[in-house]
Amino acid sequence: MNKLCRLSLLAIVAFAMTGCSTIHNSISPDKLQSDLRASVEAPLELSGVESQVCIVHPIQAQPKLVRIPEPYNAKLYFLLDQTVFTPESTVESQEVYQTLIDRNDREVIISGHTDTSASNEYNDALSQRRSEKVRQDLIDFGVPSHAISISSEGEYRLLVDTPDETVEVRNRRVEINVR
Repeated sequence: MNKLCRLSLLAIVAFAMTGCSTIHNSISPDKLQSDLRASVEAPLELSGVESQVCIVHPIQAQPKLVRIPEPYNAKLYFLLDQTVFTPESTVESQEVYQTLIDRNDREVIISGHTDTSASNEYNDALSQRRSEKVRQDLIDFGVPSHAISISSEGEYRLLVDTPDETVEVRNRRVEINVR
């Protein structure tokens, strides 16, 4: 046991005395980095002192973190069989539009919807007109047209499940999603 302790102590002392000598041995005056360092692209600066100590300093600046804004979602509701907002959504639309201008997002997705109170074909066309109305409002408000895409869902993605021929204001909407 005593012999094992001496061997371990001797190995630790030998390792401490050699320090970074393996790195120093692979570097010459015309080669400032070892092949191992160069392979992992870690910058290396040797101290001017004749010691067995390596000093590594980062040369590159840390990359700046970019904060991505949280997604933004809004719903604006329409009067029955029209492309006119409900009174509440008329007021809210101005706040939503101003928020979109302030955020200056690159992509605004508008999705038009209807309730089930008419035929599928009619509702498809109505949801398209609602999407186009909000798109034009946003362009008039100052959102770049190239940042806006629209879709029409008709009565296929109901917010409130209802049977056919049912009037439901929460289904007569335009959803605005921003990323």
